[in-house]
Formats: sequence, C-alpha cells, structure tokens
Amino acid sequence: MAEAKNSAVWKSILVLAVIALCSGLLLGFFNMITYVDPLQSAYDRFAEDTGASFSEMADEDGQSYDNGSVIYYAVSDDGEWNAFLVSGSGGYGGDVQVYLYFRGGVLEKLIVGENGETFLGNLESANYYDQFLGKDVSELEGLDVDFVSGATRSSTAIANAVDAAVQYWNEHVAGGNTNEQA
Repeated sequence: MAEAKNSAVWKSILVLAVIALCSGLLLGFFNMITYVDPLQSAYDRFAEDTGASFSEMADEDGQSYDNGSVIYYAVSDDGEWNAFLVSGSGGYGGDVQVYLYFRGGVLEKLIVGENGETFLGNLESANYYDQFLGKDVSELEGLDVDFVSGATRSSTAIANAVDAAVQYWNEHVAGGNTNEQA
C-alpha cells in the first residue's frame, strides 16, 4: 500500500514537472517573438520625431539626478540633433517619460512619452510646454517654471525631466565628453 502511495506521489511530481517545463518553454518562446528592444525603440522614436537617423547612443546613459534621470541620450548621425529620453519624478501617477530634442543647443521639441498621469491634458490646454520650447540650454537651467493649477504634480514631473536633461547636457555634452558617439 505504501508503494502505491509513493507511486502516485511520483506521478504527480512528474506531471507537475512536465507542466512547468512546457509552461517555461512557451513563455520563453512568446517572449522571443514579442520582445521589443528598448534601445531600438528609442532610436526609432528619435528618428520618427526628428527625421534624422540615430545609430549609436552615448556611453553615459542611465544617469540619475535628484528629481529625474536620463534614460537615453544620442546625437543624430549628422550631428544636428541631440535627443534625450528622460524621466521626471514627482508626477501624480509616478514618473513621466519625456522625449526632448535639441538642435544647436535649442530645445525644438518636447514630447511626452509613457506615464500614468491623468492631468496632462491640462498642460496642453494651458500651453505649458511653450515655456521650454525655443530656449537655449543655458536659459533652461534654473528656469522659473509656471506650474498649471490642477496639474501641479504633472507640471513638476515635466519640469524635473527637462532639468535632468539640462544637468546631463552641462556635465557631458557641453564639456564635449559625449558629443561624439561611443
């Protein structure tokens, strides 16, 4: 009787092991076919937003600052654009990703990326982003930002993202450390 009980236990263990193995293989397969490389995704987004091509990122990606971080930084292949994917902290729904595009040191485009914010529409209707656009990097440093009532935390996250890019620029780009690709 004990032998029959042991046999049933071993059969159950074997069945569970086969199920776990099959599940792992299927998950691995679906991960392979659905995987999106975040670096390639950033290249594609940079190219789509600027019309330029980007083929190499700078060495110092992932630089964190007090209220934000630079996820990716790249210079376009023709050297005309400096592109950032930055994350600003302090948003109501968490961190806010922002794509920033500088041409000749002037912020030409600001596009909000992934976020959990519910009040970003308030920022667009208040023309919040206009206070950053067309400004040289030196003007953005320490900029006295007007926040939008009803979207103060969203405003803060965007300002923190811009500030992180400016800090990165001052530390790495203005000094010439990463103006050339890695």
